[in-house]
Amino acid sequence: MKIGITTLILFVTANLFAQAKHDLIVTTTGYKNKTGNIFIAVYNSEQNYMNVSKASYLGITKAAQGKTSYTFKNIPDAVYAVSLFFDENKNGKLDKNFFGIPTEKYGFSNNAKGFFGPAKFSKAKFEHHADQEIIISLE
Repeated sequence: MKIGITTLILFVTANLFAQAKHDLIVTTTGYKNKTGNIFIAVYNSEQNYMNVSKASYLGITKAAQGKTSYTFKNIPDAVYAVSLFFDENKNGKLDKNFFGIPTEKYGFSNNAKGFFGPAKFSKAKFEHHADQEIIISLE
């Protein structure tokens, strides 16, 4: 009897502390050219935000005509922010002009906009606690 109760307590405790995981689908829209790649970065904190080497998850996918989706499987429930860009010329980087202004399309979760720079984490963050799709427009 004691073994049964102990086992039940351990099972319930383990399930309480097990972190739930769900799929995150990132969909991009708002571009016409299907030549190129979409680079996606998912960040789990403001401290790591916009530092690709500290991104929680990275994804690259070939652009499709007007709409592209990429699925991150089994992402732990937490608060995240997503940034992405459309690498139209496939050189692996977000191209910028002489003044540092991007010449390729980019976007952030919640379709957050930046002011003289990327959108702030506080505007791009969202709670991930179920299978979900976020749509980022590159218009």
